[in-house]
Amino acid sequence: FSGADTDAWRDMILTNVYGVGLTLQHCLPALKESRGHLLLTGSAAGRVTIPGSMYSATKWAVSAIGYGVREELRGTGVRVTLIEPGMVDTPFFDEPPERALKPDDVANAVVYALSQPAHVDVNELLVRPTPPIE
Repeated sequence: FSGADTDAWRDMILTNVYGVGLTLQHCLPALKESRGHLLLTGSAAGRVTIPGSMYSATKWAVSAIGYGVREELRGTGVRVTLIEPGMVDTPFFDEPPERALKPDDVANAVVYALSQPAHVDVNELLVRPTPPIE
């Protein structure tokens, strides 16, 4: 943390934490009325400690928000799913590993969670690339 770009931190925190909070405040009334499905995008990085990583810290926060809002919504009929992808081959990475997830892999996991019958609540989906074969 000692040498990080604090401006990048601000943007990341505003997007990954504050943005999630604002989105929840604005969409929860409609979700409750419709008994909809809330899907939050966390990260595999939010399940491990990555020294010096504010990104990881913000994704831990998204997980905590997901657990908290699930309890807040208990009994309303709204389902809450936290999707936590591992490394995905996106423009975010200059050179992602060959075995990185494809965006469609994450989309398929989302479709799985959203397509479950109303009595099924998929709380979390951790989606990671398979490790290389030795």
